[in-house]
Amino acid sequence: MNVEKISVSLPKDLVQELENFMKSNLASDRSKIFQIALRNYLDENEQDTKIVYGIINVVYDERMATEDFLTLQHENLDKIISTLHIHINERDCMEAIAVRGTKSDLVTLNSRLSQLRGIKKSRLLISYEER
Repeated sequence: MNVEKISVSLPKDLVQELENFMKSNLASDRSKIFQIALRNYLDENEQDTKIVYGIINVVYDERMATEDFLTLQHENLDKIISTLHIHINERDCMEAIAVRGTKSDLVTLNSRLSQLRGIKKSRLLISYEER
């Protein structure tokens, strides 16, 4: 296997969290954990013209975000396949938005969603890449 060793600086509390996680989950390969985390980060943020499928998970305050949130979705009907709306409590909602498009377009859409007023969290999960 062609590998390269690198050095990474982390805050002590984060290293301790990682050690605790590894002990409680019987994970023994720190390198594998970093590889998975880095791949996920690149999948969520890399600009690319490949066609991908995924889910954008959004948590928001419904009273603050509804109009802009819906407008942005309607502007992106060519990328949005379906949505699932969940009421978390009397104020907060979560939507799972199934999407298809170039990775660049979906990263941009997620970025635009995350900047809307009332959005508490927005995360793109790439699930499948067309070959």
